[in-house]
Amino acid sequence: MKIMLKEEFLSFVDGLIESMDVEGVKAKDKKFVFDRLGSSEELRLDYDTTILPPKKYFLPQYETIMKFDLSKQFSVKKEEDHEKRVIIGVHPYDIVAIKQMDKYFLDTHPDDLYFQKRKNTVIIGSNILNVSEKAFFGDMETGYVDSGYDLMITDLGDRVAIEIGTEAGRDLLRGYSLREASTGEIEEVKRIINDASEKAKRGLRVKPQKWHDLLEKSYNSEIWKKQAEKCLSCGTCTLVCPTCFCYDVTDEIDLTLKEGKRIRTWDGCLLRNFTEVASGEIFREKTEDRYRHRFNRKGRYLPTLLGFVACVGCGRCSSQCIPDIADPVNLMNMLAEEVSHLEEKSVSPHTETIIQSTEVEKPLYVPMPATIKNVKKLTKTEKLFEIELDNGRSLGHMPGQFVEISIPGYGEAPISVSSSPDGKRFQLIVRKMGDLTSKLHTMKEGDKVGIRGPFGNGFDLEALRGKNLIFIAGGLGLAPMRSLISYVLKNRMDFGEVTILYGCKEPCEVLLKEEIEEWEKREDIQFLKSVDRCPENEKWSGEIGVITSLIPKVKFDPKNTTAIIVGPPVMYKFVIDDLKNLGMPEENIIVSLERRMKCGVGKCGHCQINGIYVCKDGPVFNYKDIKDLPEAFT
Repeated sequence: MKIMLKEEFLSFVDGLIESMDVEGVKAKDKKFVFDRLGSSEELRLDYDTTILPPKKYFLPQYETIMKFDLSKQFSVKKEEDHEKRVIIGVHPYDIVAIKQMDKYFLDTHPDDLYFQKRKNTVIIGSNILNVSEKAFFGDMETGYVDSGYDLMITDLGDRVAIEIGTEAGRDLLRGYSLREASTGEIEEVKRIINDASEKAKRGLRVKPQKWHDLLEKSYNSEIWKKQAEKCLSCGTCTLVCPTCFCYDVTDEIDLTLKEGKRIRTWDGCLLRNFTEVASGEIFREKTEDRYRHRFNRKGRYLPTLLGFVACVGCGRCSSQCIPDIADPVNLMNMLAEEVSHLEEKSVSPHTETIIQSTEVEKPLYVPMPATIKNVKKLTKTEKLFEIELDNGRSLGHMPGQFVEISIPGYGEAPISVSSSPDGKRFQLIVRKMGDLTSKLHTMKEGDKVGIRGPFGNGFDLEALRGKNLIFIAGGLGLAPMRSLISYVLKNRMDFGEVTILYGCKEPCEVLLKEEIEEWEKREDIQFLKSVDRCPENEKWSGEIGVITSLIPKVKFDPKNTTAIIVGPPVMYKFVIDDLKNLGMPEENIIVSLERRMKCGVGKCGHCQINGIYVCKDGPVFNYKDIKDLPEAFT
């Protein structure tokens, strides 16, 4: 530990301000904020907490991902941010949160935008002198850190104690007068840390290591409903939280209509439309479900996925919540009154520092240019697009995976690949539903689009090889299923008995009519089709009724057949129940789920089902693995 005179420290801060962007804690009315410092006189090391956490420097509220030129077919350019920055006054609990962000954004599919800002930032931490009323970092044991900073300072009045955390921190101090701290000064720093932690204990009855078990056992508690009745669904708690990382991505077009940019903005799971998909379904419609999800994500899902409890005890959420229902201390204590025994897990808010060992190879969000090679109209609302990447490479997908298709100015959307994995070209069946798909439906051969992916886990071809298969597709569910059907039929000798059941609402909605006619002619498969209803003026050669009415009409051995089910959310329960009633084992049922897969890499948070990310862990799942997840088949 080093000691610097206060006057020298202020000169040190002013020197930094002259050479780079220096952000620090400043007073704003009666509160405090992180903002750009104009001089060392503005720096407040005696603050209790800031309105917003320093996550805004690494995941900005409004961030440009890329820019595009609309005068050209497809011209995009990644936004670069090389500005060096120093942040002064970051409290230990916020440093813990930043280390959690590192793990979240850099663990798998490293986020190059986050990484660039993180590598260009020097963090000067500050031990806590004053404690806010709602803080409980003492209960969470986040009032002290020994890593995650470049320098850690403690204001001792006329002196500043400094712990050097990295070589970058040491380099900043070169040329300034320092001395070794005395034993008394070291003890004084320890006392300041301990005093703050003691003041920040608010009687949390369940330590963070037991939150996972508490939340699991309390999932159906009436407390969620009681608390959620007061919730305004405003999302303020997620905005001020240092460990809420969810975001949205949209396109903005300049007033000239000649250029634009793709932006990333903060989002929150408490907002009603957070899980809304293009077809209009909202998978977390009730406020009670959204309220419960926020706490489970922090205390149960992220601890399982990444090994840390995503709450650091800063108290920002409870201090900003008007109906006073966001406070984790109150909520956990209320739940604890209903549970007698809790198991402890080896997780806490703390996690290892990984920023120094991370390397990012390529941009995560910039799409590859691709050309539409063929367009075929299937129905009034569906078209098939054949696409080829401009780099000449094959997409390299597996059946069941998806891509994010991008049109500058209209955004991007997840679309399942409909073709089998052979050749350089791939096919997408797209329903006209929103702005992007409506624009795509106007495009023709030779037009350019952007492609990211392929993403997600597809069908396990090796596990299916040699098995009897029954495909059950409802409506547009035939599109992702077609990639696997095509593969199976091209490699027919590698599989056992094959049955295909396909249903939609009316004959005019039938997809891939020519292919279906070929399936009907084949003698090595069973094929049946149905519609819910058939208007009098339409011809129809298949069955009339919901798709489950087809199951009793085909011959198959339920115990020795694997079912692949893809369709609208309402279909799954009825089809699965019928198959189970016939004796089909749960592990023989495979489903592909639809959710709002905005980023494709498990970071934006929109597609999360309890503790899994559909875009990364799915969209293809074994039913047995997800059947007990309450949100899977809602």
